[in-house]
Amino acid sequence: MKNRRLYSKVLLPLASLLVIGAAQAQDVDTSDIERAQSVVGETNREAAESQNRINRLSNSSSSLFEEFKVESDNLEALLVLNANWRRQIAIQEQELETIAESIGEVRNVTQELPLLMNRMIASIEQFIELDFPFHLDQRRARIQFVRDAIDNPNVSTAERFRQILVLYQTENSYGRTHETYSTSLELDGVQRDVDMMRVGRISLTFQTKDRSMTGAWNPETRQWQTLDPAEYRNAVRDAINVSSGMIAPEIFELPIVAPELAQ
Repeated sequence: MKNRRLYSKVLLPLASLLVIGAAQAQDVDTSDIERAQSVVGETNREAAESQNRINRLSNSSSSLFEEFKVESDNLEALLVLNANWRRQIAIQEQELETIAESIGEVRNVTQELPLLMNRMIASIEQFIELDFPFHLDQRRARIQFVRDAIDNPNVSTAERFRQILVLYQTENSYGRTHETYSTSLELDGVQRDVDMMRVGRISLTFQTKDRSMTGAWNPETRQWQTLDPAEYRNAVRDAINVSSGMIAPEIFELPIVAPELAQ
């Protein structure tokens, strides 16, 4: 019984102490927890702000890097473009030098060109007068037309020279063609209507409309020469018909002066 009472006496103070200690411990723990939570919250806020700053710096860094890449690409493109321009400028400078040399040559040619054109006209005019006498009025008219163009101040030098070249080309074409046309000739003091047959520049023959007279141009005597009707009347008439398209093409005979060997 004494022991039980002793234990009871001892337990009562201990229980009281535990209750008081628990109450005190409860008061101390609540305050510390609140302070700890406040510290944790502040730490979290600071961490969040730090993370935000890190994110902003990261985004800014990425943006700057992208801008750097764009500017770097632009710089590379400009360098390539600049190199191309330098090559083009070098080529253009060479072309300018060539043009300058050509201009100097053109000045010399321009000074000599009028004399050359006059000589060309005089040469072709002399050639026509010495050639077979076909279409003389037309050919002389072409020469006069070119002379008028040369004397006209409103006609450019290029156009004048072109007209001369056209004149030469026209005369040159006569050597590769044949034709038949009607004209009139003075034969034995009488003007007669004839059919003229030209084959290049190797033969120029005629026959009167009534076929009573057949002849050819003799380049040696530079006169019209009558031919033997029995030998050439039908041959010349057939040639005229072939050239004018009245009959089918065939081989025909024409009087041709044989070329001479050069001495």
